[in-house]
Amino acid sequence: MQSALQKWKERLKYLYLLPLSNESLKYFPPDFTIRDPIVSMIKQYRRKGQPIGMILFYMEEFHHLFATHPYPYIQNLQKLVREKLLEILPRYFKSSNLLGIKQFASDDFCMFIKEYPGFSFDDLQRKALLMRQELEQSLRIPMRPNEDTIYSFQTGCHIIGMDIENTEAAIRSSYHYALAIATKKLPSHFSKSRQELLDIIELEKITVLAQPIMSLNSGEIFGWEILTRGPLNSVFHTPTELFDFAYQADLLSKMEFIVMKKAFEEISKRGIREQVFINVTPVTLCHPLFLNQLLMVLSAYDNISASQIILEITERHSIRDFAYMGALMANYRSHGFRFAVDDAGAGYSSLQSISELIPDIIKIDKSVIQNIDQLVVKQYLLRALLLFAENINCQVIAEGIESQGEADILYEMHVHMGQGFYFARPEPIVAYQERMLQCRSITEKIQQNRQICSVIA
Repeated sequence: MQSALQKWKERLKYLYLLPLSNESLKYFPPDFTIRDPIVSMIKQYRRKGQPIGMILFYMEEFHHLFATHPYPYIQNLQKLVREKLLEILPRYFKSSNLLGIKQFASDDFCMFIKEYPGFSFDDLQRKALLMRQELEQSLRIPMRPNEDTIYSFQTGCHIIGMDIENTEAAIRSSYHYALAIATKKLPSHFSKSRQELLDIIELEKITVLAQPIMSLNSGEIFGWEILTRGPLNSVFHTPTELFDFAYQADLLSKMEFIVMKKAFEEISKRGIREQVFINVTPVTLCHPLFLNQLLMVLSAYDNISASQIILEITERHSIRDFAYMGALMANYRSHGFRFAVDDAGAGYSSLQSISELIPDIIKIDKSVIQNIDQLVVKQYLLRALLLFAENINCQVIAEGIESQGEADILYEMHVHMGQGFYFARPEPIVAYQERMLQCRSITEKIQQNRQICSVIA
């Protein structure tokens, strides 16, 4: 416990330091209640729109030391780490390139670096590794007699960009990512990949494709599912990598909004008149600004109506509060949007989503449809799902149809609609006349196969 005299000394020291400039307090400033000099400098620098590098040094096993050593020892260790970092720092960064260095919690030491010639995430990471090695080597001098403790550190690097407007929030977010990297909860390349994803979002470097959803009764096109691809020859080209990483990087809603925007552009430009299915996660549906953004973009296109858009709720992220989600969906429906639930039959969560939310359309997962002509048990499952859908007044779409045998079973079981490679693969959206020409052969195939099935029956 600090004595009353020590506490007053600390307070007087803070009062003495308070009038000093931000620049003179950038090396481990005290925790003022009135201002944070490092945050002030970062805020000022961010107004120029330039990136800031963060290097975090995380002291491993610190909490074990805290539990097994007296508090004065811990204080001396923290002081020594700060001194060694300040000793090492000039060998890697000029003082003019440093915005500040401060301690977070008890075991995290963060540097904030301005943009400099050769500034990049890879260069920050390289320097962080070299500094860590020097720091560990310099701390091998025993602090107490007969002590042989080896202090080890991990590093995490992050680039503070402009995607978060508030500076304090941007710093906390970057600290969160850097700490997760240092503690191996995120891969070391996470920050670099996140920046790549931010560039994709900012420049809207995605492509939307469309796959037809066919009426299995008439053979006509019922609608189109919009599918997304990232930049070619990029790790984010496939939708799984694109959206999974967007969620991990807290960019999912931004990414899904860009998909909606691009989809509306293509729908309007290509004159699509049928229903359009667009995937959206519960995370994005629950975003407080998403509906307003959706309506704003939609208002720019006179030839698209909300009633034409079916929001397909994906099971990529589970729904925690069905009552809230139901109320939210009612709000979307009041503007004309409709809903489909994806992956029915693939697991318990999708069945719960259907029973709790009562969508307009149920999409049967491809795992149920695959080889359904050869597996009677899958036919029993599909029949149960069809009965369930009929009782709650839902239409049904079978996904992942890849063979005529699978399609024939669906005709026999009176499934409403179908989608899959057997009919057409996802393709870029083309003009109306070309689109109709492409789908004519699919329509004829369905009509002929239905006639054959009817004769056999």
